[in-house]
Amino acid sequence: MAEPQRTFSIEVKVTSCCNQECFHCVNSDGPSADSDIDWRTFTGRLEEWARTKDDSVSILKEVRMTGGEPLVNFEAVLGIAECCQRLGIASGINTNGLLFDAEKIRLLKERGAQVMKVSFDAVTMSTYNRLRGRLPSFEEFYGIIRELVKNGFKVILRFTLSRINRDQLRACYDVARDMGIYKFQIKPLIRSGRAKGLDAYLSPEEVNTVLRELSQAPAGNALSTEVLCWPPAPGIDFSFKICGNVNKIYVAPSLVTTICNYIEGNGRQVVGDLAAVPLEVLLRHRADESLWIEKIAGHRLVKGCPNIPYFKDRSR
Repeated sequence: MAEPQRTFSIEVKVTSCCNQECFHCVNSDGPSADSDIDWRTFTGRLEEWARTKDDSVSILKEVRMTGGEPLVNFEAVLGIAECCQRLGIASGINTNGLLFDAEKIRLLKERGAQVMKVSFDAVTMSTYNRLRGRLPSFEEFYGIIRELVKNGFKVILRFTLSRINRDQLRACYDVARDMGIYKFQIKPLIRSGRAKGLDAYLSPEEVNTVLRELSQAPAGNALSTEVLCWPPAPGIDFSFKICGNVNKIYVAPSLVTTICNYIEGNGRQVVGDLAAVPLEVLLRHRADESLWIEKIAGHRLVKGCPNIPYFKDRSR
C-alpha cells in the first residue's frame, strides 16, 4: 500500500536585498545585499513536480515568498505567484509592507496571491526605527495594511517579541484587532543572524508572562493569535507552533534547500540543491523525519534549532 501523501509548503527567499536593516534579521540582509533567486529555474521545478504530483509523496499546499524584502524583486514575486496560480498552489509573501502601492497590490491579486504576512513590531516611531529602520509614517503604513485587507488578502501581522518592544505588544495587538486582520503572530526573538549578539532577549519566564498577560487581558482572545517557535504554557489561550510539527522546506536564492532558515553553520540541515535535482527528490528526502527531527521534553524540534537549550532546560 502506498504511503499517504503529506502536506508540505515551501518558503522561498527571492532576494537577500532589503530596504531595511532589522535588528533581528536571521540572515543579516539589507540594502548592500544583492543575491536574487533564479526564479525561472524555481518555477520550472514547480511545473516539473506538478506534472507527476499524483505520484508524489507530498501535497504542496503553499509557496510563501520572502527575503530580504521580496517586493525588491517584484519580477520574481509575480513570476512565482503566476506559476502557483496556474498549478493550483496557494501563494503569498512575507514583507515589511513599505514597498506596496496600488499597482503592486492589483497585480498580486490578479495572480492569485492569497496571504500577506506583514512585520508589525511597534506603534511608536522611536521603537520602530530602533528595531527595523526608518518608517516614513504610521499613517502610510496602516493605510497599506488596510488596503491589503480591503482587497481580500489573508493579512497576518507578525510581532517579533524582544526586550525592546515588549511594552508595545498589547498596543500592536489592539491595532491588528481593530483592522480586522486574519491572524496575529508572536515570535519570541531567536538567537540567530543579526540578533545573535544583542542583549534583547527575554527569559523564558518573561516571555510566558507577557503572553499570559495578553491572553488574559480583556478582549485578549478576540483575534486569532499564534505563537511561533515556542512551547505551550499553562494559562495561555493561544495556539502554538513548534518547528518539528511544521512540514516546510526553505529555498535560498542559491536554490539550496534547508529545513529551517534560523539554523546556521554546521548545524544547518540541508535537504539538497534544487538547481541540481527535482523538487520531488527533495520532498522525498525531507519526508524522512529521522534525519531532521528530535524529541526534547516531549516536543518535536528540528535538529540544530537555536531554541533547543531552552527546551532542555525546561525538561529538567
